[in-house]
Amino acid sequence: LPITQGASFSYIPPAIALMTYYGDCSTGEGQQQNGTLTQTDDSSKIRLAEVNGGLLVASLIEVLIGVTGIISIIMRFIGPISVAPVIILLGISLSRIAWSNCHPSWGVALFTAGLVILFSQILKNVKVPMIGIKKGKGVYIVRTRLFLKFSMFLAIMFGWLLSYILTVTNVFSDDPSERTYNARTDISNEVFANTRWIAFPYPGQIVWPKFTIAAFFGMLAAVIASIVESLGDYSACSKMCEVPTPPSHAINRGIAIEGLGGMLSGMWGTGTGTASYSSNVVVIGITKVASRRVMQVVGVILIVLAFIQIICSFLSTLPDPVIGGTLLAKTGMTISIGISLLQKIDLNSSRNMFVLGLALCFGICLPDYIQENPGVINTGLPTFDSSVSILLETGIFVGFVVAVFFDNVIPGTKEERGLTQTKSSSLEDTMEGGESQNEADAALRCYDFPFGMNAIRRSKFAKYIPISPTYRPCRKTTQKSIKRKPHTVED
Repeated sequence: LPITQGASFSYIPPAIALMTYYGDCSTGEGQQQNGTLTQTDDSSKIRLAEVNGGLLVASLIEVLIGVTGIISIIMRFIGPISVAPVIILLGISLSRIAWSNCHPSWGVALFTAGLVILFSQILKNVKVPMIGIKKGKGVYIVRTRLFLKFSMFLAIMFGWLLSYILTVTNVFSDDPSERTYNARTDISNEVFANTRWIAFPYPGQIVWPKFTIAAFFGMLAAVIASIVESLGDYSACSKMCEVPTPPSHAINRGIAIEGLGGMLSGMWGTGTGTASYSSNVVVIGITKVASRRVMQVVGVILIVLAFIQIICSFLSTLPDPVIGGTLLAKTGMTISIGISLLQKIDLNSSRNMFVLGLALCFGICLPDYIQENPGVINTGLPTFDSSVSILLETGIFVGFVVAVFFDNVIPGTKEERGLTQTKSSSLEDTMEGGESQNEADAALRCYDFPFGMNAIRRSKFAKYIPISPTYRPCRKTTQKSIKRKPHTVED
């Protein structure tokens, strides 16, 4: 799927909790815990080392969850009524980030959001003439839907320009205590001026990872939350791209690669693991650009930008209201994707309405309660308390657990729960129009490896490997599970 993976917000709460676990870091002193921290140690580096050590080991667990196929086994108990609350709560969490970023200047934020709507919805069919160059054809004129494909980019550029004009004309206050200060484009000028042009990050550059039990459980909680978020992203992205639901082997690979990214992050000392970008999925829905080649080019650009730090520093001058405006236009799309998944279940069932309402209620209310009442979980075991608090502060995780639990405990038929479509939707949903099983198999080829598939199909052992496209539980489909009456002339 055309999904970009990168630093996830799920890892920020445990990182902050672990960094402040020993007391104030600004004094260079802290409380001694099991001999880990002494008065003569550089406390900030020790804390960062523990954060990255916990991230490294927790991400290794995520890799094992993917390559062993454990996640695909769990997916057997997850239906659309479990995934829908995850995506809806994800949209709600993004909307909160959007509102906080819009606060410095609602004018700029609404201007940016309005441009996204104008370009992606109203002017989406307008074709703009552009110059093209092709071998054997030379220079020619091509008409393309420029506003649709570049709706986000154009909106950000115009919003950025408006913020710059309001900054140089002193419409935005230069007093950090004022609300409009964070809408200025020059608050990162000092960072921009002091940034090196070229830099080569390497493992251990800041500090080498150090394993502790507290850090491990804290980051493991974040790993679980990010896995749940990614499962929702996979389902939403496949729907956006109009392809079959990801089969088990594809989900296994996605989770494994996210874990690998987290391990690399721990080695490089970033402090945050990787997960699928939900906003990336929403951009696909807005721009209608779902090309994997585009995402590959984006990945290369991101790698190059990691070395050219002056460009990254320049991008940090992007004002908060512009970010908030783009998120305003995107979060509604995320919530609507989650709602659209409910069409697979029986919406007239009081059982389903109960499960859905309970999952959303707990996913919204419980995290707010935990955040507003720090220390409410106090068993006397700091490591356990911190891990549980991190999980309960993650609305996506809470809603997912509640939905899965009650969906599997409360009696209900498979048709009522939408499992007749979902259980084998990666294959059967392509056969609704009367296609043959060979055609359905061909539709799933989008989840094959880009090369080497002939050798994999000939291998007798590949079907036992959970990340192989020929993994037996993923490809096994019997005609008994697809009941269709024979075609007649009347049909």
